[in-house]
Amino acid sequence: MSTNRFSWPAGLQNSAFNFITSEDFGYELTILGTGLNRKQIWTLELNHDETVYMKNRFERYLTVDKFGAVKCESEELIDDGKFNIEFSPDGSGRWAFKSEKYGTYLGGNDQKVVCLSRKVSENELWYVPMARHPQIVLGNKRRKRYFGLVGNEVICQDRIPWGQHSIFTLEYHLGKYLIKTSDNRYLRKDGTLTESKEPGTYFTLELRVNSEPKLEGIAFRDDEGKYLGGVGIGSQSVTLKTDRKTITDEEIFQLEESNPQVVFVAPNENNVSIQTGFGLSASTDQESKKEIFQIEFDNDTNKWYIITSEYKFWSVSPSNKIEATSTSRNPDCLFQFEWLCGTVAVIAANGKYVGIQPNGQMTAKSDGIGAKEIFRIKLINRQMLILKGDYGYVGKKSSSSKEPVYSCNKSMYDVLELEHGDKGVYYIKGDNGKYWNLKNTTISPTGTDPEPFILEFMGHCLLAILAPNTKYINGEKSGGFEATTQVIQKSCLWRF
Repeated sequence: MSTNRFSWPAGLQNSAFNFITSEDFGYELTILGTGLNRKQIWTLELNHDETVYMKNRFERYLTVDKFGAVKCESEELIDDGKFNIEFSPDGSGRWAFKSEKYGTYLGGNDQKVVCLSRKVSENELWYVPMARHPQIVLGNKRRKRYFGLVGNEVICQDRIPWGQHSIFTLEYHLGKYLIKTSDNRYLRKDGTLTESKEPGTYFTLELRVNSEPKLEGIAFRDDEGKYLGGVGIGSQSVTLKTDRKTITDEEIFQLEESNPQVVFVAPNENNVSIQTGFGLSASTDQESKKEIFQIEFDNDTNKWYIITSEYKFWSVSPSNKIEATSTSRNPDCLFQFEWLCGTVAVIAANGKYVGIQPNGQMTAKSDGIGAKEIFRIKLINRQMLILKGDYGYVGKKSSSSKEPVYSCNKSMYDVLELEHGDKGVYYIKGDNGKYWNLKNTTISPTGTDPEPFILEFMGHCLLAILAPNTKYINGEKSGGFEATTQVIQKSCLWRF
């Protein structure tokens, strides 16, 4: 049973760094997992009294009984599955989970999960690393704005998280998080930025609800017990730093995945742009806010909304012109992408292909794909790339290998660098500064010269990667990360 509670995907890791694991058969629970993969991911559903339910990937809830037995069989929300969260006062970032019904704490040691103790010891304290993609945008509902990097500060000012400066990376380290800006600096608790990990850059994370109004989200706490929040007056001078030891709606954040922001390069090699009024025309080589658009995937239709920096939606008019006039989502605003080996054809809501007229104007009139209906999409707001598949993150297989290759089942990720090439291709660098090269079907960051890869957007923050051998990179449970697949399938989709 799904709920509309605030949900947070995470792992539960004991003091020996093993995860509670929900096995595939018999709803068996073990505490043997060393990585944070599908079997180790739990969804924490936060209630307005800050109690939680925890469910596995099969939508079964964790429950305890009066004898301390822990099971994961219930499909319903019952009192046996309700826990209070207690955040450890030792600053380690660990949590304790206390059964609200029985007053006992969830514990795990010697490969077994139990809920017997009425006191908190090392066995009852859990690291709770998040299981979502670490690249996020940081919003504050009270101010109805997002934080972004401006010079040497992180400022709350954007109504829409626009551009690379609005994206942050959360780096996890033994129960604590560092907040990294788009230019690879770390946020200090006093609001300043530094290039190194140092005291004052580590924060513990808490699930929180503010009672008035009922805002659910994440709070970050520093080593002095103060919470991160926007400090300042007005909308242009609110800096992100720690200030007080109590939580209001100023200290509760919404961590959201960042939608791709792109430039559409038309067949005439100009960029699609908003012209005078709300018409769209391919008539410039600039890449300003007028030429950058956010694409948001609609799961119900498998189509896309294309949105301007003023949050106006592309739509097709009765005269078949493509305009950016709509202020809300409606069926006329949905577009379908057909990928053509690095280029894309766009189908409007009237069933016609989008193309350009001789004057560059965008219309949807064609029944087929010709030279005037082929576009390229250039990703603008991702200079750094972190890839996550069904089995974990993409990272180098082993530092001891003679030649580095990638695995897709890592618990920690490599940060990749994305460079734009000509004609819609991308060059990808590993964290060693070397380019991705294709050797047979294997990807290796060993190149001094770049090789062309193609990114195709397939869903909300999902992409497929077409390698130089015209095959898609496929992920395997064993960790295999190779360009072997001719047709896109689920194992070829990478969250970014």
